[in-house]
Amino acid sequence: MTRALGPRASVWHTNAAAGWMVLIGCWAPIGCLWLVWAAAKIAALLTGGKVMGFGSEFAVAVARHQTHALWPGTPTPLVLLVLLMLTSAVAALIWRVWQRVAGLFPQPGDPVAALADNPALSTLQHGSAASRAVTLRRSLTGTAPESVRYADVGLVLGDVLERGRSSGPTLFTSWEDTVVAFMAPRSGKTTTQSIPHVLSAPGPVIATSNKADLWAAIATVRAKKTGGKVWLFDPQHITYQLQDWWWDPFSRLTTVEDAHRLAGHFVLTVDDGQKKDLWGPAAQDLLCALFLAAATSGRTLHQVAHWLDEPAVPTPIELLEQAGFQLMASSLKGTQNGAVETRDGIYQTARTAAKCLRDEEILAWVTPRTDLPAFDPDAFAGSCDTLYLLSKSLSAAAPLIAALTDTTMRAAERRAEQAGGRLDPPLVVALDEAANICRIADLPQLYSHLGSRGIVPVTILQSYEQGVTVWGEPGMAALWGAATRKIIGAGIDSPRLVRDLATLVGQHDVPVRSLTYGDGRTSEQISLRRQDILEAADIRALPTGTALLLATGTKPALIRLKPWYRGPYADQINAATQAAETAIAKAARQHFRRHDRDNADDQMPDDFWKQYP
Repeated sequence: MTRALGPRASVWHTNAAAGWMVLIGCWAPIGCLWLVWAAAKIAALLTGGKVMGFGSEFAVAVARHQTHALWPGTPTPLVLLVLLMLTSAVAALIWRVWQRVAGLFPQPGDPVAALADNPALSTLQHGSAASRAVTLRRSLTGTAPESVRYADVGLVLGDVLERGRSSGPTLFTSWEDTVVAFMAPRSGKTTTQSIPHVLSAPGPVIATSNKADLWAAIATVRAKKTGGKVWLFDPQHITYQLQDWWWDPFSRLTTVEDAHRLAGHFVLTVDDGQKKDLWGPAAQDLLCALFLAAATSGRTLHQVAHWLDEPAVPTPIELLEQAGFQLMASSLKGTQNGAVETRDGIYQTARTAAKCLRDEEILAWVTPRTDLPAFDPDAFAGSCDTLYLLSKSLSAAAPLIAALTDTTMRAAERRAEQAGGRLDPPLVVALDEAANICRIADLPQLYSHLGSRGIVPVTILQSYEQGVTVWGEPGMAALWGAATRKIIGAGIDSPRLVRDLATLVGQHDVPVRSLTYGDGRTSEQISLRRQDILEAADIRALPTGTALLLATGTKPALIRLKPWYRGPYADQINAATQAAETAIAKAARQHFRRHDRDNADDQMPDDFWKQYP
């Protein structure tokens, strides 16, 4: 419960009003008279004239308009001009001082003041966060908390909003926190979340996005800062950079569980808002069997795509039997020998889920190459490398992005277990557009223990309902409950969410003043009223750049987010962005020129290519 900062009665309706009126009446004439004398003194200094000394004689002369005696040798118009300027300056100064003083004494019911009065936020500030980092990371053992580098303390959440101050103390996550952020489009997701988190991470980073801005801004800056390698997964040519590595999704796939997880990433992209489609689980079992057959026999996803087009082919059944997976072989045989309508429905759903396997440009990233290095998730977990995963839409490379993210996180878990339980330095996973291009079915369950492994996920969603479409109501509720840090930014238009948040923020007592007039007298009464600290409409109308923070173990807080362009690397990021945008534009022109020439008709006019300088 939060109590109000009052109640306070108006000074003009108390016994002190008469006293204040007497003081003002006494000192106001003296102040005005002094301003006249100061203006005359300034004018006299400018013209070489003289001014009568300040006192009672000066006051009498002013009252009698004896200007020749007040400032002999000084032009009266100049005195009046200086007086006007001096009065304006003093009035402006008084107004600024009044605003500053009024800001230090917030009105009762002010949500900023109510939420800033939160002693528990000290556990999120630099000193406590640095002490926690020393405890959680073996590499910092013995380091004094005040000597811990800024980037080693934790991910920056923002500055506490405080009335009368430009910014309050900075708040941090710890290296065992899990974060979920709800921010509408164009509300600063990339500038205040993805870029700062990726850039400040002391260890490996996985970052997903559907645009090139994240990679363009910090790929080179982070590589220089950490010395790690940049791994860019861009099968849809969002950045138009050439492929320089590949990944084998079957490299560590040796069990039914592994194959089932991989199949789940594909099936979760099938549009099924109610999550009641009968074919979904069956299609996942089918893909599980085909993936396991291909992995255990040294085949690739190319062969899986061919098997999906031949529902009756016995090859994968034989391969499963040879590998010792008799039950999986029997399950696949049952699917192929079932009713034709049922079998065709299952296979068609599986083909829909695996539509990315029809795109040769996407498959090139997951097909063995001898001329390019292979991505090793286990080695990545122990490095300071950065993995950027880009896809334009859910139906394209999204299953592979989810699979690669999941595989890398599980590799980090294994490395953490081998190191005694925690990964050091920690792995930061910035999942922007998580509901669109990186759907991991059991992400809500992973949230419950990733933090204890030194893996810090930051899932960024546009709304609560967007998460419900992926994980369902129970799954989204589990993700919400497991996240130890929740950030609600600007533009949240979900009525249910803002109402629930208003309830979680709580209420406080607000004084209500009522005046009664009668018989020539005025009486005032102050009463208390319980009301929400932040109403639903206030949460929905949060200004861009601010957010509501819900941290486990503390009351909610209003914070000001910290965009990258106000950080120490702003100049480097601006330069890197300009260079990357130029490189993308040049590569895009070359790409389209090659594409159009390959498909051009022989009768194409010669000047056609002039459109591509």
